[in-house]
Amino acid sequence: MPDPSPVLLAGGPPWPGDWSSFWPDMVIGCLTGLIIGLALWLLELWTSQRHSARTARRVSLRIVQPLLLILQRPSLGQSFNDLGELPRKHRLALEVIEGSDLDDWHEERATELTEALRDYRTRLRTFHADADDLEQAVDRWFTVHRTGPVVREWTEARLLGASPDYLRMLVPEDRDYDRIAEEGESAVTNRIVRKHARAYRQSERRADNAVARLLPILIQNVRERAAR
Repeated sequence: MPDPSPVLLAGGPPWPGDWSSFWPDMVIGCLTGLIIGLALWLLELWTSQRHSARTARRVSLRIVQPLLLILQRPSLGQSFNDLGELPRKHRLALEVIEGSDLDDWHEERATELTEALRDYRTRLRTFHADADDLEQAVDRWFTVHRTGPVVREWTEARLLGASPDYLRMLVPEDRDYDRIAEEGESAVTNRIVRKHARAYRQSERRADNAVARLLPILIQNVRERAAR
C-alpha cells in the first residue's frame, strides 16, 4: 500500500500542511478587523459630532444674541441721507451675519435657525444691491439735471419714505420749498428712478418679512440655551 504520510517538499514543510486552525484563525481575524473598524468609525463619528457641536456653539454665540439685540432694539431709526446703504438695522444685522461662519454652521448642523438666517442674509444682499442701483439711477439723473444740493437731499429723503414734515424741514426758506419740491419730484417720477425705487421698496418689504420670521426662532433658541 502507498504510504499516506505527508510528502516532504525539498526545502519546505510537509505537504499538505496542517489546516486545522485555518478557519478559526480567519474567523478571529475577521472579527478583530470588524471590531477595530467599528471602533474607528465610532471614534470618527464622535469626533465629527463633537466638531459639529463646537462649530454650532461658536457660530451661534457670534450670531444669535448680537442679532437679537439689533433686531429688537427700538431706537434704531431710519436715516434719510444714505440712499445707497441699507437701513441701519439691516446694515448692522448683515455685518453680524457676514462676520460669522454661518455656512459652516449650516453645513455641520442644518436647522430651522440656520435656514432662516441664510434666507435673511440672501434678502439683505439683494436689498443692498437694489439700494446701490437706486443710488446710481439718481446719480445719473442729477448728472444730467443740474440742481442745488438741497434738491438732491430732498429727493433722497423722499425716495426713502420721509414724512412731509421731515421734507419741509430740509428747506430753510419756506418760499423755496415749492420750487425744490417740484425739482425733486421730477427726479422721483423719472422712469428709471421709479423702476429702481420700486425694486428697492420690494426688497425692503422682503427683508422685513424675513425678520418677522426670524425673530421667533432666535428668541426660542435663546430660551432653550438658557434652560440647559
